[in-house]
Amino acid sequence: MHRMAVGGSIMGALFAIGTVLIFVIGLPVSRWFLLGSVLLGTGVASVLHFWHKNNPVELYDLHHPPPPDQTKHP
Repeated sequence: MHRMAVGGSIMGALFAIGTVLIFVIGLPVSRWFLLGSVLLGTGVASVLHFWHKNNPVELYDLHHPPPPDQTKHP
């Protein structure tokens, strides 16, 4: 079996962009999937960006969990 080695450099990016362009030109219905994935990805990235901007995570939070709530157990 043949293997095409494409790394994480500029050649890998060109390969990925070229593959997407081939599918978009060859299969017109794939344009809707590309548009939908770009819009969905932008929406998720925006929500995560604003969430973490308003609710930052401190390193202290990761190493020291809050104490258990004593009012739940009588």
